[in-house]
Amino acid sequence: MVMMSDARDRLIRLMNEHALFLLTLVGGAFIWGLVFWRAASTFGGTPPFRAVWNGTGTLPIFGYTITFNFEGWVDYDYYYVNWADQFLHGVIPYTDEFNRTTIGGETYTTPYFFPPLYLYLCATGRLLPIQPAGIGFLLTFFGLLTAVPIYGIATYLSDDTMVGVLAATSYLFNPIVLYYTAFEWLNPAPFVFFGMLGLYLLMTDHRVSGALAITTSALFKQTAFFFGLPLIAYLIKRPPREDSSTTENADENYEGDDTDEEREEYDSTRPLGDQLDLRGFLKILAIIIAYAALLSMPYLLDPANYIFYIFVKPGITKIEDLTVPTEFTIPVTMVIPLIVFNAPMWLREFVNFITYSSIALIAGMSVFLILMLLEIKDDRNLREYWRRLFYLMFLLLLWVHLWSPRGIYKYYLVALVPFFTILSVSRMCARQKGHVQVSLWMMVLPILWSLAVLFTPRNLYILILAAMFLVYLLQSYIGHVWGRVVGAVRVRVVRSKVGS
Repeated sequence: MVMMSDARDRLIRLMNEHALFLLTLVGGAFIWGLVFWRAASTFGGTPPFRAVWNGTGTLPIFGYTITFNFEGWVDYDYYYVNWADQFLHGVIPYTDEFNRTTIGGETYTTPYFFPPLYLYLCATGRLLPIQPAGIGFLLTFFGLLTAVPIYGIATYLSDDTMVGVLAATSYLFNPIVLYYTAFEWLNPAPFVFFGMLGLYLLMTDHRVSGALAITTSALFKQTAFFFGLPLIAYLIKRPPREDSSTTENADENYEGDDTDEEREEYDSTRPLGDQLDLRGFLKILAIIIAYAALLSMPYLLDPANYIFYIFVKPGITKIEDLTVPTEFTIPVTMVIPLIVFNAPMWLREFVNFITYSSIALIAGMSVFLILMLLEIKDDRNLREYWRRLFYLMFLLLLWVHLWSPRGIYKYYLVALVPFFTILSVSRMCARQKGHVQVSLWMMVLPILWSLAVLFTPRNLYILILAAMFLVYLLQSYIGHVWGRVVGAVRVRVVRSKVGS
């Protein structure tokens, strides 16, 4: 009885502490439920091309008519439902047989090239008693649940629960997330949830569970393999000490159980938390490999075929004709806006080559991994360390979307929204101690960015990502200049008031 009473008291304290977030989550769940219900009630057509509104239309503004295309797809019915039905009928994935399905006497090509967990989610969704929306319900659920680690990460990095609430609110009501996850029922939600959950667990020193959550994310979709870079950068260094502090008021004179030699090394070179821990890293790596291998069975028994389907089968986008933009069904790469603006042919050929050959992607990944490894991990101020690591992770994901050899579609950007909602003010990216002050820009900027992406033509929206990458890359300099401008304006205002 005492244990039950203690558990009840802890639950009450927890709910009181996070009451505003819980209220936000309930409100978000209501809106997401309405969007999901709207999708389920309008989902229709002829299999395998059943779908909801595809996101195309016109919008009259100030006497002008804007034509827009949100890039809605029929992937849900054509791929997800058929993959689930194939699997439930005993067809083995990663085989030629699984890549074809027959509906109404017509044979369709439905290649499966995701890791296995996404297939299991689709199959589970098909067993739910709300068909054909069962898979969509699970995708919507994971999308909604992603607000929880977003709140946790934003609160931790800012040391302010209100910042966490604003970040979660900005995510829950973000147009890109609502359209592609709760309405179109497209695939990013599960891998984004487990990726963000893994990062939050790592930040709160749950090293093994955080690593396994990120591995789970990668077993839903390959994009999550890039989450492995900050995972490596963090796990390869010594775990935080029990007697170290992560608050902004940490004692600058470290007091622990170290020997005089260790304490001298701590003060004279670099923090002990920044030292390498290869033995601990290899232990966790062994756990990750065993876990991934277990969830990849029995397909891993034919490793060449399994690796081919996951890493090679998705293919690359090599554009042969660089004189006109590609058709709608081909992913967008950085060369497309160069074609639109009639850039010199040598530049188009160069950008096309470094994209499909993965040269740009690998070069950028290498740079960001090095920067993550070089980031100093001081256990007396882990919050500052994680701000920088999370910031570098966001730059990495932007780079991946810009230079992916496959190219991107608009719905891929669901993976960027959690990072943008958390890093929507420059101080969240800065190397400085202390909490981050609340700003309404945390809600406004991500939503404005999402609307800009949705309404920008497909041949140009990748430029928004390029601009975003440059702004965040230069955020320290831009923030400094902006601060000087605001300061100068305030001085002039004060002087004018004094003069009057």
